[in-house]
Formats: sequence, C-alpha cells, structure tokens
Amino acid sequence: MGLLLTLDDIVGEEVARVGAEEGAAAACSDTSAGKLRVFDLHCDTLDRIAFHGDPSVPGGFAEHDAGVPAERLATLADNDAHVSLARTARFAWCQCFAAFVPDEVRGDAAWALFERVRRVWERELSRCGDALAAARATGDVETALAAGKTAGLLTVEGASFLEDDGAAETRLDALAEAGVRMVTLTWNGPNALGSGNDAADGLTAFGRVAVRELERRRIAVDVSHLNDAGFKDVCAVADRPFAASHSNARAICGHPRNLADWQLRELADRGGVAGLNFCRDFLSQTHADPMPDDVLRHVDHVLETAGEDVLALGSDYDGCDVPGWLDPCDRVGDLHALLAREFGRTVADKAFFGNAHAFFARLEN
Repeated sequence: MGLLLTLDDIVGEEVARVGAEEGAAAACSDTSAGKLRVFDLHCDTLDRIAFHGDPSVPGGFAEHDAGVPAERLATLADNDAHVSLARTARFAWCQCFAAFVPDEVRGDAAWALFERVRRVWERELSRCGDALAAARATGDVETALAAGKTAGLLTVEGASFLEDDGAAETRLDALAEAGVRMVTLTWNGPNALGSGNDAADGLTAFGRVAVRELERRRIAVDVSHLNDAGFKDVCAVADRPFAASHSNARAICGHPRNLADWQLRELADRGGVAGLNFCRDFLSQTHADPMPDDVLRHVDHVLETAGEDVLALGSDYDGCDVPGWLDPCDRVGDLHALLAREFGRTVADKAFFGNAHAFFARLEN
C-alpha cells in the first residue's frame, strides 16, 4: 500500500511538473490524442496464447498457465496475460511480439513451433484489425499509432530452426517474408549458431554467416541470451547495429543474462539499444519483488555507462515474473513518471520510445 501511494504521488507530481515541458516534448512522447508513447522490444504473449494447454512444448508455458481458463488466453484483444490490446489501447504502443523456440527443439520441429506462433500472429492481426496493425518498417509504426492502433513487430527468441543445412537460406527468406524484424540468436543453451549464457562457446562458423545473412535481410540481430564470447563474436562480424532486446546491467545485478559495462559501451558505439528487462531475477539479487529503486539503479548505470541513446524497454512481459508495481503492462505509466522525475522528461521519452524507434530506423538505411 505504501509503494502504491508513493507511485501515485510520483505520477501526480510528474503530471503537474511536465506542463511547462510539453511544447518541446510533445513530438517525442505524445500522439495527437495525448497518449504516452511506448516501444517494448520483447514480450512472450503470443507464446502463452499459442502454447496454452500443450505440455508437449518445452518452456513451461502449459504448466505456468494450467490454472488460466483457455478463453482467458485465447486472443490478444483481452486476456489474463501481462499484455493485451485492451491495456495497450491507453497508450500509443508499439510491441515486439516474440515467437519463442526452446533449446530442446531443433530443425524441422523448431521451425514448426515458429510457424505455429506465426499463424497465431496472423490470426490475431485478422481478428483484431481495428486495434492492431503489423509493422515491417518505422513508417508502419507511425501509421498504426496515428490510427489509434497498437503497432506490432514479429520477432524470434531462439533461432534453433537455423542449422547448417539446405533449409537455412529458405528459412531466412521465410522470416523476412513473414515480417520478422529481429532474431535472438540463442536462448540459454547452445544451438547451431552459438551458445547462450548457460554455455561456454561463442558463435559457430555457421552463426557468423547467419549474422551477416540476417543483416542482409535487414533483420536485427539480438544478443540477449548470448554469452560473453558470443557477444564478442557478433562484434567481430556485424556490420550493422544490433540489439540486446531484454537485458539489464550486470554491475547492478550480477546475473549472466545481464550486460557487462564493456557490452553496454559496444552497443553505444555501434548504434544499438539495450531493453530494460522487468524480470525480477535480472533486476535484483536482494529483493524478491524488486522496488522502483532497483529499476532506477539499472537505468542510472546504463545512462552513465552508455549514454542516453542506448536505453530502451524490453519488458519480457509474459515470459517471466515482473515486479508487482509493473504488473500488468498498463502500469508502465508509473515507470515513465519515475524516470521523468529522476532523469528528466527527454531521457524518459527516449527510453520509452525514441531510442527503439531510432534503432529500427537505422536498420532501414
């Protein structure tokens, strides 16, 4: 109760304070309808919908949602997940929707899982066309938001369907055709591309080729989940900006999924972004339910280490347990108010929308 009151006070103070700044900030943070702009680089909502009730899919979605009625995870429109269109409608919201492929599944079976999520994505675009629009380019994002719709980008988390065989090029072309805008190379373990943070090796020779092939198709390379050796290999081979879609600062929380300072500086030097992850385990090793100050420490460190053009949002909604004060997604307005109070409205607007939008615009050039 005390936390909620504190957040309410912050929001109230911020609303009053920013009145004098609105002229300069409006283009960055508000649509013509006065909605806060949000660009979230990662959520697993499509996966929860696609895999609900199916224990054959590794990753724990069926177990996690065993108590959720099927009708409450049947659509993006309104559901019991973190993210729904009913909630994002309060904002000018652009969401990267991931198709998750677990480590245990490879090749054709992994591709079948991706296709399963893609079909759900296409179905939801058809069902929810009045509230949701697919975005393949930054211009599509602006068109969707101007129409009062949530903009959606399809992404991939764990590319274990890419193997050094005759199917790889066809599947890369299919990703581009499906409108996939970003690919996380690995999940936590190894695949044919490289090793995640639970393994030791860097990129394979095939993984190095795949980075270039993704770049050639203007699909963003995502280094979240990749281990440090793999990150260095991406730095060695990448010609274009790349992202850590949902990773925090390791100096603040020592989990290997978070980014070391040298990695944050590499992202800054290369025009990349790092999405602030709301996962409790990646925010704090002290607090089971991290407090606003835990989030602020990560933000402050990223800003100090990499500057104000790197920090973005990568909530990991529907892929993890998030702090109570950020659950569900329409609570992010409290976070924006918090960042604006501590670091200024410009920094908050860039972290919430501007930096991610600019990153994808750079990839289009």
